[in-house]
Amino acid sequence: MINALTNRPYTGQNADTLMTSGYEDPRFMTFAQARKMGRKVKKGSKGIGLRRIVEVNKMNTKTGRIERKKSPVYFTVFNWSQTEG
Repeated sequence: MINALTNRPYTGQNADTLMTSGYEDPRFMTFAQARKMGRKVKKGSKGIGLRRIVEVNKMNTKTGRIERKKSPVYFTVFNWSQTEG
C-alpha cells in the first residue's frame, strides 16, 4: 500500500487498515493530493480513516515552558479506483 503522490509506503496500523480495505490497487491518496494530481474523487466515494503521530510544541500553562508532545493527526484517504481524471 503506497501513497499515490509520494510513492511512499504506508506503515504500521495504516498499512494493515489499507490491506484489509478490499481494494486491489495499492495506491491511496488524500482528497487534496488527488486534486494536486489533477484527479477528482468520485461522488459518493467513502474514504478510509487513518492516523499518524506528529510531534508538536505545546505551552505548559503551569511552567510556562514549551514542551514537545506527540499528538495524533487524523486524515482520510481514497483508493486510486475511487478517483477519475
